[in-house]
Amino acid sequence: MTAYQALVNISHPRKGDPNKETDLIMAGETVDLTDEEAARYLPPARLQALIRPAKESGGPQPQFAPRSLFGVAINPRTGKRIGRPGPPADARPDPPGSSQVQVMEPPEASEPQPGDETAGPVVDAEDIPPSRMRRAKAGA
Repeated sequence: MTAYQALVNISHPRKGDPNKETDLIMAGETVDLTDEEAARYLPPARLQALIRPAKESGGPQPQFAPRSLFGVAINPRTGKRIGRPGPPADARPDPPGSSQVQVMEPPEASEPQPGDETAGPVVDAEDIPPSRMRRAKAGA
């Protein structure tokens, strides 16, 4: 096992846990990982390294923009893409005008006036007789 420093908060699965619980490793903390476990937090499995060897922890921690932590990467075990792939290459474009939003008047522009409501007449709910009475009517 090798000591690594977490560069961001990571959730690491507990080895052999039947409930598949995880441990939260806060940014800056040191954790012992095997080479296989460490590969999950390093490129090509991630776009950026989420851990670094503890020997290199003397310098300041790099700052990451949240968006830079996510995206398409390659799973080292399967070789398949992981992450948010985006729309497929053969996806049709949006129809003209569908991506445009028009705001005619914001809802706060005018106070509601009495009588402006478009609700219809109030209808009372119908009472349903007990099931034994319904069965008696059906049998009669």
